[in-house]
Amino acid sequence: MFETTFIPKSISRDDIQGKKMETTPKPAEAPKPKSNTWKLIAIVVVILVVVGVAAYILTQTTTATANVLMQDDAACGATPPDTSCLFTPATYNATVNGPAVVWRNDGGVPHTVGTNATLNANGLDTFTSNSLASHGGTFSHTFTVKGTYHYYCTIHQWMKGIINVN
Repeated sequence: MFETTFIPKSISRDDIQGKKMETTPKPAEAPKPKSNTWKLIAIVVVILVVVGVAAYILTQTTTATANVLMQDDAACGATPPDTSCLFTPATYNATVNGPAVVWRNDGGVPHTVGTNATLNANGLDTFTSNSLASHGGTFSHTFTVKGTYHYYCTIHQWMKGIINVN
C-alpha cells in the first residue's frame, strides 16, 4: 500500500510581513449604565409638588367651616356706617353646647367679634376675640347658655350681628 505524506509549504518572511495575526474576538462589553440624573430630578420634582399641594391643602380654611363671614371693601371708612363692612349672615342660629360658631374675616382690614353687654340679657355667655387679621383670621365660640346674643366688631362698632342659641 501507498503512504501519503504531506509536506507543508514553506512560509517565507515576506508572507508574514504585512499580515495581521488573527485574534480571538473580544466578548461584547456590557453597556455602560445610563445616567440616572434625569430620573432623580423627576423624582425630586414629583416629591416637591406632592409636598407643596399637601401643605397648601392643610393650610387652607374652607368657606364651609366658617358660619359667619366678616366682609368689607378693604377700607371700612371711619365715618359710619360703611355699609360694605358687615357680618354675613347678620343672624345665625346655633345650638347650646353644639358645634362652635366660627367667624372668619374675609375682608381686607382687621375686625373683632365681641358680645354687646348692653343688649344681651344677664347670664348669657360673653366673648371677645382678639383682632382677626385681614382675610383669613378666625374666631370660634361654643355657646353654653340659651338666648339671643348680640355681637359687634369693636373696631367698627356699626358692624353688628345676632346669634340665636336654642
